[in-house]
Amino acid sequence: MNNSSKTIYEFGLFRIDMERYLLLRDNQPIPLSPKVFETLLFLVENRGRVGKKDEIINSVWPDTFVEEGNLAQNIFLLRKALGEEKNEHRYIVTIPGVGYRFVAPVREFDGPNAAQEPAPTGISSIAVLPFKDLLGDDEDKFLGPGLADALIMRLSSIRELKVRPTAAVLRYSNLKEDPLHIGRELNVDALLDGVYQRETGKIRVSVQLVSVRDGVTLWAAKFDEQLTDIFAIQDSIADQVVRSLAIQLSGDEQRQIRKNYTRNADAFQLFIKGRYFWNQRTTEGLRKALEHAQQAIAVDPAYAPAYVGLADSYNLLGAQHNVLPPRESFPKARAAASRALEIDPMLAEAYASLAFINCWFEWNWTASEQNHLKAIELKPNYPTAHHWYGELLTTMGRFEEAFVELQMAQELDPLSLAINVDLAASFYYARDFKRSERQLINLLELNASFVRAHVILGKVFVQQGEFARGIEILQKAVELSGEDPVTLSALAHALALIGKTRETQKLVDDLHTTAKQSYVSAYHIAEVYLGLGNKDLAYKWLDQAYENRDVELVWLRVSPVFDSLRSECRFTDLIRAVSPALH
Repeated sequence: MNNSSKTIYEFGLFRIDMERYLLLRDNQPIPLSPKVFETLLFLVENRGRVGKKDEIINSVWPDTFVEEGNLAQNIFLLRKALGEEKNEHRYIVTIPGVGYRFVAPVREFDGPNAAQEPAPTGISSIAVLPFKDLLGDDEDKFLGPGLADALIMRLSSIRELKVRPTAAVLRYSNLKEDPLHIGRELNVDALLDGVYQRETGKIRVSVQLVSVRDGVTLWAAKFDEQLTDIFAIQDSIADQVVRSLAIQLSGDEQRQIRKNYTRNADAFQLFIKGRYFWNQRTTEGLRKALEHAQQAIAVDPAYAPAYVGLADSYNLLGAQHNVLPPRESFPKARAAASRALEIDPMLAEAYASLAFINCWFEWNWTASEQNHLKAIELKPNYPTAHHWYGELLTTMGRFEEAFVELQMAQELDPLSLAINVDLAASFYYARDFKRSERQLINLLELNASFVRAHVILGKVFVQQGEFARGIEILQKAVELSGEDPVTLSALAHALALIGKTRETQKLVDDLHTTAKQSYVSAYHIAEVYLGLGNKDLAYKWLDQAYENRDVELVWLRVSPVFDSLRSECRFTDLIRAVSPALH
């Protein structure tokens, strides 16, 4: 064999050191006999093509007659050394009757320093940009964001590394954008950027890790693989990022970063399409996310993250968008989150999903807090867990703790509109109206069409007695939302407070009409009647909200809108019914 004694081959967790004639895993030697080592070396050097049996035998046993059984035994020992399980051939594939093919991506290094470990880089935060399609094929628009999302899920398991979430990077899909400018905008130390070209049954990927500080490329590689080997590409990229940043992983982190939840390429592509739509956070996007998660599960019923995708789609359709009645959406969400945890009891995202259900539907604050803390323990840099935990703490009136969690979420995902507006909402519920106002005005300077920011800001001004300004902003929210019931009820409540009874009644009639066709929160209708001074009707609709298991009832303890009822037994009884654990 013609090998340089200084050549290094790397694949997955493994390294072939030709100078020492060793196979290493995490720098620990794996004992192999010389002929088994040479069999591996032949396969690696001829990766990507089929090595015929007689060709391998002639290379490993030159001038010696051996039977095919000797080669089969070597392949068996290699698979055992590489940790391949039965029917899971991530490295060596048998071509029946012909030979063997090495299928994992391989990195090759030459030179005297090839085997040296990288020096610490001082990089503590990273963004993985959507991979760009060089051919610009609209039908393939999900693969690039999907590859990024899969890597983000893996890398975010590392405690030392803050990884921007998928929602933060989806906007950066233009090939012409300056990566360093993007890195500074995302406030990260490094960017992982890649391009790909997909052909029939194959995918070519080029990827680089770049320091945002000085533009230096820390690592770059090219992969040319079968599309069914896309998981091996993800393994190699994640491993090399860790190696390039000189990060020492714990045992749990090693297991998480190397975990493949499915080996089915069709299930994976359905899943990444669903994630793409879920991250849009629109009603239409959530419905499509739901559909793709269901299809991914149908292809691979043991695909745990797909169940999380299903749970979170039901969660947001039932809570944030009020599209589905809570009694329809949340039991389905719970079943999906529970199934994900049956498959993988260490899946942080599933604990966060379950905690969301505990809070918004089951009104079990104790269980919700436990599951949020479990999610954060497993994945400390998961912004959604901090975000939803901050909202839970707000509903409980534990405002200082809520601010800490929401600001942590904001630090992890600084460009998230949802996190920023919910931090402002937390200030609002804490009666810190000026702080909420400043937060919202800054947010609207970044995105003037963000409806929820207009709604909260309008409510802030109403609570401060600036009715004209608050109503103007709420009217803008109604216009931007296309007369969404949440915005209509907020405007109706403000108009009711200043005696605009006729205008208020018109909006109430519109809400009742809408309620005949789709779900409308009874809680919001109760707010309007309270603004009109009709406590009996307000209580009637609050009782209806209780029967509906309306998600908005979690705000009863802290909402300024209901301050006029706080001394009444009927109101305190309702709060006690919604949150018995807090009394």
